[in-house]
Amino acid sequence: MLVSRIKFIISTFIIMLTLAVLIKNVVVAGVITFIVVIIGYIVISYVRSIKRVNLIEEQCDPQAFLEATERQRNITGTDRKINAYLNIDKAAGLILMGEFQRAKEVLFSIDKSYLSAKNGTLLAYTINLISCLYELGEISEAEELFETQVPILPPVNKKMIQAMKLLVAERFFFLNRLEESKESFHQLLKMKISKRIQLGILYRLAQVNEKIVDTISAQKQYKEVADHGNKLWIAVQAKKQLEQM
Repeated sequence: MLVSRIKFIISTFIIMLTLAVLIKNVVVAGVITFIVVIIGYIVISYVRSIKRVNLIEEQCDPQAFLEATERQRNITGTDRKINAYLNIDKAAGLILMGEFQRAKEVLFSIDKSYLSAKNGTLLAYTINLISCLYELGEISEAEELFETQVPILPPVNKKMIQAMKLLVAERFFFLNRLEESKESFHQLLKMKISKRIQLGILYRLAQVNEKIVDTISAQKQYKEVADHGNKLWIAVQAKKQLEQM
């Protein structure tokens, strides 16, 4: 990290020196350098964020995602608001590893005063917490959150709208409303979704089909999840289910 910062400082100095020589005006060169550095920082941060999210959404590697999240935390330092956001990401990674109790503890450790309904962070926090509670069998607690918090936290973008629809489908599953769950998941499959979400849906559909004794469909879906789920916990579970069928 120190080496990267030294390189950044040296690069900034070289840019300013070069501009000062070309323009022959130190003040103008300084202003231009400042603008270039800010734009560069924004672009680098955006690319780094895209790559980090890709680890989980397309490569299905929550462990690598968690490691990248901690590296990002080292870069941002002690900013409490950003750390709160990164802890939401950390919880998401733990959920996808099947570490639901740890994810719940991380979420409970977050100071929600740093989250906002306007930028979607409070909704992301709530969705993750509800997911943890459902998976841990704490259905009544999850239902209370769903009924009291979700209605007052509107999705702020397409990604959050998709996340809400996924939560509703999951909710139907955990409430044993299987037909509604199945229909909701099939509707989601028609949307543009990431590999991770697609495999998560197929895993739930396999569970639904297993419950309604559609063994052939369940086996096909479990196999796809097992083959392509990489390090997601559902890939491990799918393999176990196939061995038992």
